[in-house]
Amino acid sequence: MMKRLPTSLLLLSLALAPFARAEEAKKSTVDFAFDTKAIDRSGTGGRVTGYADVLEKVTPAVVSIQTVQVVHQSGNGMEELLRRLWGIPSTGDDDEDRQQQQPQGGRGRTVERKMPLGLGSGTLVSADGYILTNRHVISKQDGTQADEITVTLQDKREFTAKVIGADPQTDIALIKIEGKSLPYARMTNSGALRVGDIVFAAGNPLGVGMTVTSGIVSAVGRNSLGILGRRGGIENFIQTDASINPGNSGGPLIDAEGRIVGVNTAIISGTRTNIGLGFAVPTTIARDVIVAFANDGKIARGYFGITAQDIDRQTADALKLGTQEGALVSRVATDSPAGKAGIHDGDIITAVDAQAVDSWATLRTIIAQLKPGAQSKIGILRDGKTKEVVVTVGDRDVADRVVANNTPLTGVSLGAVSAEARRRHSIPDDVNGLLVTEVDPASPLAERLAPGVVITSLNRQPVTDAKDFASRFVKGRANSIQLFYRGTYSILFVRSAQE
Repeated sequence: MMKRLPTSLLLLSLALAPFARAEEAKKSTVDFAFDTKAIDRSGTGGRVTGYADVLEKVTPAVVSIQTVQVVHQSGNGMEELLRRLWGIPSTGDDDEDRQQQQPQGGRGRTVERKMPLGLGSGTLVSADGYILTNRHVISKQDGTQADEITVTLQDKREFTAKVIGADPQTDIALIKIEGKSLPYARMTNSGALRVGDIVFAAGNPLGVGMTVTSGIVSAVGRNSLGILGRRGGIENFIQTDASINPGNSGGPLIDAEGRIVGVNTAIISGTRTNIGLGFAVPTTIARDVIVAFANDGKIARGYFGITAQDIDRQTADALKLGTQEGALVSRVATDSPAGKAGIHDGDIITAVDAQAVDSWATLRTIIAQLKPGAQSKIGILRDGKTKEVVVTVGDRDVADRVVANNTPLTGVSLGAVSAEARRRHSIPDDVNGLLVTEVDPASPLAERLAPGVVITSLNRQPVTDAKDFASRFVKGRANSIQLFYRGTYSILFVRSAQE
């Protein structure tokens, strides 16, 4: 039988136990390794450790853009009383408030309020303060220019910007600030990009501050997405999986050399947040737009005066083409540059100035980038034979003004409901009238009309042709226009050619 320790010894052993454990811990302390050596960024052996050095050259030029809309609201004596009793802040100094013009009878006043519109991004692209961004970043919801534009640099400096130009067809805008020692970034030719190239998206997503995300070029030449309107503007997007979120719009898409290759413009997502489908306007388009604005204050775009369509498998087989590349001319406008050059309905345009045409969207983009007055060589395929014609490029602005002055529907082109149109747009044989063939994105009717819509009646009378439609359209009153589109009839009211 074991002897029990005296109580005094037991208490002593318990008291000394923590010290014994501490001494034991000292003997078994783990030696955690901590390497103070910096990352080797020399690239020795072809090892890439990051792109910090590349991005340091361009990110100082990325700016945050905040826009404001000024709203004038009517106030009254009760509002003023509540403001004074409860300390509700005024929209300005008391003296300024009292100077507001009083409505008749002195029963109220007009109050100017500044409403935040949103946040976006941009890039300084010159030492004298020119900033490349998106048009929708500096616009109100109705597409008009924001009342105030504030630009914040990475060094926290703030400037008020003025708009040099904004283009709805490409969603590109050029704004300018006045400052000293402004950082700026270089642009490069986006046409050299290949699928798989590393790219970075920079900007101020969701207002969290300067952010850079990385990814690759997922595709080039994306078009017919409807991002720039129902009919579509000039779409030739770079697609990337670099994260783009609200607030990134207008910021740069950057290549692995730290150069701008695109302007982050849109995402496709059911949640309005990134799912890896981001789109940027390439610099091949953006640069032409901002140079035109900076030098001329406007953009001059090419015009052929044609409407064309993609070549489907059935058409390719019927014509024994062996390919679906090209754009099939479906309409040539009277006295247009294309008509004068000898291009006919049914011709297939295969190239413009040796640049291959694979679709109608590609052809539209190429034509828009041509300079009015230039001579352009057009490759066509007619009756199985290749041919080249020379088109003297027209001016899109001039053509639009002519169209606007000769049709009651501004910016809307109308044509006959042909057999091909019935097949292409699934128009039943018993539906007759005028076919909407083209709608300019800048048209006030762009959100209500689209190619394939049939105008069946005007003011309850059947429509027979474009001349009849124009002669019976009454300006200054609400004209009732019956439409047929995708199996459904609807009524559209248009008051005048300027609406």
